[in-house]
Amino acid sequence: MYGSLYGWIAAAVLFLLILLTIVYVSPIVIHGHFRKTGSNDDIEFDVKGLFGLVSYQMHIPTVEFYGRVFKLHQEMTGSGAGMVSKQEKDDEVGIERIMKSIETFKQIVQLTRHLPSWVKQTLSKVQLKQWYWSTEIGVGDAMWTAMATGGVWSVKTTMLGVMSQLLRLKTDPQLQVQPNYSKASFSTEWSCTAQIRFGHAIVAGIHLLRSAKKSKGGMKEWQNILSKA
Repeated sequence: MYGSLYGWIAAAVLFLLILLTIVYVSPIVIHGHFRKTGSNDDIEFDVKGLFGLVSYQMHIPTVEFYGRVFKLHQEMTGSGAGMVSKQEKDDEVGIERIMKSIETFKQIVQLTRHLPSWVKQTLSKVQLKQWYWSTEIGVGDAMWTAMATGGVWSVKTTMLGVMSQLLRLKTDPQLQVQPNYSKASFSTEWSCTAQIRFGHAIVAGIHLLRSAKKSKGGMKEWQNILSKA
């Protein structure tokens, strides 16, 4: 009787260990896509975890600029544990809000010990699986179009060089810059797929919480700063 009971307990423990191992190594897949052609914009952001059992999607089909304010229409969908939630809202992002977010970030950096090293260590666990960025640019003059094309190439290659130092590249990034000498125009399309193991993300979150608790004021100060953002 006891042998049978111990056998069931051992089987349950073994099953739990296997399940935890699968969860630990399962990837969190992050995909982003942005396209701008003239005045038309389209932004998509998608996160999937636990082999698609948990997912979150954000879609911004319209971005309108009025003076110093961006107006966004957001469509958000989340699913997990057999439940699906959907939400739509209109949002405004102005210069004041951007500056306030930057100031909040500065306060968190000053408050939290070793935050830059934590960011660098976490990003080193991220694998870049796909990177595509294509741009067409024209300014109505051949010489200035050529100079603008060179400037865009410089920005893209510099950004890629920085990323190669922070992330683990698992693909050959695709970059294109097409000059349009016939007229003034600008269009760009960007897509990216990255992933990090679920276990690495959990460990990174635990390290961040521990660092926040050890900071001056602890978690309460963090909450006060974020509540004012």
